Amino acid sequence: MTVAPTTAVAQQQAAGPIYIVQSGDTLNEIAIRFGLSAEEIQFENGIDNPNSLFVGQNLLIPGLEGISGVLTSKVLPLGITLNDLSRQYRLDLTDLQRLNRLTSPSEIIAGASFIIPVDENQEQFFPASIPKLGESPLETSIRTGVSPWVVVENNRLNATWDLLVGEAVFTNHTLWPIENDIEGIVDISVNQLPVIQGETLHIFITSIMPMDISGEFNGENLTFFSDQDNEYHSFFGFHAMSEPGVYPLKIRAQATNDTQIIFDQLVLLASAFFGFETLTVPELYLDEELIAEETEYLKQFVNQKTSDKLWEGRFLYPVDEPCPSSQFGVRRDYNNGKLFGYHTGLDFRVCAPNLNIYAPAAGRVIIAEELFTKGKAVYIDHGWGVISGNAHLAEILVEVGDFVQPGDLIGIIGSTGRSTGPHLHFEIYNSGTPVNPLTWLTQTFP
Repeated sequence: MTVAPTTAVAQQQAAGPIYIVQSGDTLNEIAIRFGLSAEEIQFENGIDNPNSLFVGQNLLIPGLEGISGVLTSKVLPLGITLNDLSRQYRLDLTDLQRLNRLTSPSEIIAGASFIIPVDENQEQFFPASIPKLGESPLETSIRTGVSPWVVVENNRLNATWDLLVGEAVFTNHTLWPIENDIEGIVDISVNQLPVIQGETLHIFITSIMPMDISGEFNGENLTFFSDQDNEYHSFFGFHAMSEPGVYPLKIRAQATNDTQIIFDQLVLLASAFFGFETLTVPELYLDEELIAEETEYLKQFVNQKTSDKLWEGRFLYPVDEPCPSSQFGVRRDYNNGKLFGYHTGLDFRVCAPNLNIYAPAAGRVIIAEELFTKGKAVYIDHGWGVISGNAHLAEILVEVGDFVQPGDLIGIIGSTGRSTGPHLHFEIYNSGTPVNPLTWLTQTFP
């Protein structure tokens, strides 16, 4: 017997928390998520056939005494702590740790899915302020907009002295945007969580004073640029072959008054689930020594980090009628196992009535020559470590040093280099790493 979709949620919650089946869920996966066996969930819910689950079905999750509500998966934002989650959702720390099978509060990972029991009838709470260094509880309460006693009650504190510097204070009404750190940093945000193989990580920081900001992701340096006072940007490319997992992000900020801030956070890197394709090319282009020489030659150009941002808005498609033929990141087998690699760009076959190639954004030409595998190629520096590349051209129509505007004609589609036919191989690099060009063609990066 399966549980009917009309089963009253309130009736089930009386016996314990429920989980609502999502698309792609299996009974085994749900059981593993909550540290149970599939048989335990079957028995508790009177399910005879484990393959009969349906999207939207309510499952009672046994063994979670003292916990009620709908067990909901939420992607953890950057900077949140276990205490923040406890205060916002009115939950005990031990219950949160038990639900998510945590052994340490340090396992709070930005971008990871975290199970929260949500009671739809419970009053909602929102982050209202963050206690500052040297600030009294009364001053924090004034900025929060409620009395100190309400702050204590709303945040389940013993007394006002339990307020900690840097930990968010929650209240049952929304306020203006709050400052995110304690000594000058207003906000640290990223463009997506979890971050994904082959994608661009954009870190955006605002502050109340000029700062010297640096950082690292998994030991690789982050470079920050600024084109407005007290606003800082970094673009970091995740290699398409990076191993999915948890990686450390560290940001350091040094103010002119010698204030120093260090922000540490574990961040989840998820799989992009790239496909696979086979190609047959002339044996000449499988020479690994010559490929390595070209790669080293290109590094000196694609690793450039010009301090001026030259582009504005979303990148334009480099052809008139874009017809993608091979996606970024797909794993490639050349000539039946003679060489393995992955696709560093996005291929466009010829669909337009012309073979024109256009500059996707404003920038300066840094390569305009014939290369080994890329054939005739044009690379453009758009500033802030962002480089675009165009390969396999029949004709190059620009020179090194030329400044181009979006839509300027820069070349003609061809089939030079390691190519299986006329097409444009289009690339985007972030700080020397090829990233998914489609993201830059469909999203706007400031």
